[in-house]
Amino acid sequence: MKSILLFLLLTAPISAHSETNTERLTQLISINSGSANLAGVLKVQEVIKPWLEELGFKTEFLKNPNGDSVSAPLLLATRPGERPEYITFIMHADTVFEPSSPFQKSEMIDPHTLRGPGVIDNKGGILVALTGLKEYFKSLNGKLPKYSLRIEITPNEEVGAVGFHDHFHRWSKDSFMALAFEPSAEDGIVDGRKGNVWYEISVKGKEAHAGVNHQLGINACDILAGKIDKLRKLTDYKKNQTVSIGRMEGGQDKFNIVCGWAKAKMDTRVPSLKIRNELNQKIENILKDPAITFRIFNETTPMESNSISKPYFKRYLDLIKKHEGKVAKTHFNGAVGDANHFSREGLIVLDGLGPIGKDMHTENEQINLDSIESRGLILSEFLKTL
Repeated sequence: MKSILLFLLLTAPISAHSETNTERLTQLISINSGSANLAGVLKVQEVIKPWLEELGFKTEFLKNPNGDSVSAPLLLATRPGERPEYITFIMHADTVFEPSSPFQKSEMIDPHTLRGPGVIDNKGGILVALTGLKEYFKSLNGKLPKYSLRIEITPNEEVGAVGFHDHFHRWSKDSFMALAFEPSAEDGIVDGRKGNVWYEISVKGKEAHAGVNHQLGINACDILAGKIDKLRKLTDYKKNQTVSIGRMEGGQDKFNIVCGWAKAKMDTRVPSLKIRNELNQKIENILKDPAITFRIFNETTPMESNSISKPYFKRYLDLIKKHEGKVAKTHFNGAVGDANHFSREGLIVLDGLGPIGKDMHTENEQINLDSIESRGLILSEFLKTL
């Protein structure tokens, strides 16, 4: 009987994904790390820290230069190589799901699919990178990697990584290559991203009784509405540029008072610096009004596709075909990521190297667990080619 049981154990099919990775991912998801939950983000990073140290990385926490109340610290890990130039691995620990969100727990949809907050954006991406690096280090047999390695895990990527841009620009300068582990598309990876500018617009009007002294009032909501009508017309899908009002508010919570103030938050997205400059000028012309003030809350330059990265993208896509049996391609992505801040002339940047899944930023966010292993193996083989 014992021999039969032993035979069954030895011949049982091995799951395509590692139980350890699934357990680790479930552990990370169980910790709420909405960007504003500073303690939760730090807890996620504290869980990841020993995993990095097990791989031979030296780790440290960097406080947000804008203050401890702005975000949790950034987790930085480095490991020396034969060359001083770095391959920088870009990830983030925060999610869009704050403690107030009803979406807090993970759920197995089927043996290969896990649903949970931040499961692909970006907790699964972190595990893809760690899985790949573990396999890569095994292949070195104790030797130094060709390039020095740097891992940065941002605490507030989902709200613009405010405070850490100068770090990113500095790390970009001493990097040979930057690899970002945002979610992968089912049929490819990311070779470019739009940039964005976030505007906070304020309008000052004058309150008055809406019935008795209407003519004495200056309606801030009317002014804002007129400006928004002009701003929305700047969206041009042919140019791949968009203008979007995310929030507007104004006045007292009354029917009979002329609105004395109004505010709006506006997002703009552009594919290139040239288009960004043209659009910003048009916006400033529209907002030129004595009743209006505005400030740029956050600005991220576009990550434009570059020729120096193309052969490396081809190499990565060939490895996807080899290991996953699918023809993959590169995509230009409308979302902004930390890789935007690393992008510069002469730097090889590959993005979208994380796991396959769907419905990020929704309560149906899911990951294909098998893709943690396959994309990790692809990363390992890619690193061997450098």
